[in-house]
Amino acid sequence: MSPSELHAHVCRSNDRIRSAATGASSLVLLAAAAVVGGYWLHRIQPRLAETMAIFAVMGGVIMVAAFAFLRWQRDEILDDIVLHGFRHVHRQAVARRASELVSLARRRQLADTLDQLVQAAIERRRTPVPVHRGALIELRPQVTELSAILRSDEVELDPAGMVLLHRFVTDGTVSPLFRTTAAPSEMERELARIRSTLGQNRLAA
Repeated sequence: MSPSELHAHVCRSNDRIRSAATGASSLVLLAAAAVVGGYWLHRIQPRLAETMAIFAVMGGVIMVAAFAFLRWQRDEILDDIVLHGFRHVHRQAVARRASELVSLARRRQLADTLDQLVQAAIERRRTPVPVHRGALIELRPQVTELSAILRSDEVELDPAGMVLLHRFVTDGTVSPLFRTTAAPSEMERELARIRSTLGQNRLAA
């Protein structure tokens, strides 16, 4: 995807997020107005006011859910921008996203996830979705090494590598972690790619 296409996607996402936020705010105000008008000012019949408030609150909940989904979609687009190195596209938003990706909280969260996946594979525990247990056990040294790197405050990581790692543990459509019939070598190649993108020279030092 070209920088101009990514720019357009971010702009559309921003417009939709603003619309969702405006819609949620308007519905909350409508619910409040219905309650005030029906029970305090007695300008609206109480039953009608209650109905209006309920529907407004339900609509507000839906809009808040839409807002959260649209924020997630925008983050995915920003991740694509980080991954492709187009830092000039929506420079400030991308810089903020890159900072979030390499934050200590995000690093420790991913490290915990990797450790839990390996432990679940070894102990044959159930996971929310099927994972390639055999490959995780075989490649345990590589996975635990990544976990240790993530936990090291002294190691500076490349945000693009964090995007790859996040997708490795979450993307059920393309990640070899979830292809239970694939050869372990596929996961091995992806782990090597992640390590390299995180900053192979720095990590090897």
